[in-house]
Amino acid sequence: MGETLAQTICGNRIEYKPGNWFNSAKFFDIEYQTYGWVFGEKGRPAYEKHFHWSHPDDTKCITIAYDKDSSLFLGINTFGIRMRHEIFDKWLTEKRDVNYVIEFLADANFDPEFYSLYEKEITTKFNQENGTSITSRKKSWKRIFTKA
Repeated sequence: MGETLAQTICGNRIEYKPGNWFNSAKFFDIEYQTYGWVFGEKGRPAYEKHFHWSHPDDTKCITIAYDKDSSLFLGINTFGIRMRHEIFDKWLTEKRDVNYVIEFLADANFDPEFYSLYEKEITTKFNQENGTSITSRKKSWKRIFTKA
């Protein structure tokens, strides 16, 4: 939005293209992120299905929204797990399905080194709930830094 405003002020009118919705906040040691759209119970479209995983200590969780018919990835909320904005923006733009997101979730993790990783637990729960057999892929720096 700032770039569009600056260009317009300087006499170069350009169309505002907001891109995929995201929000990120940190309050002391609490980290919260949203990429794409994840509606609550009220106002949730009929086509939207959620997958939710939470850590047993209730300090970390994710909710992934996807189209229940096409499996199109719609968005993710994370709490206590830092994620890489560029990866989710790329996946939303490429219109990836939820199975792809679960399989490559490690690429999106942006927690500092020596933090615990939860992708395998998340994948296991997703497989149990959805009758799938997705294998969580190891983080790949090549995939992470390849442009869309």
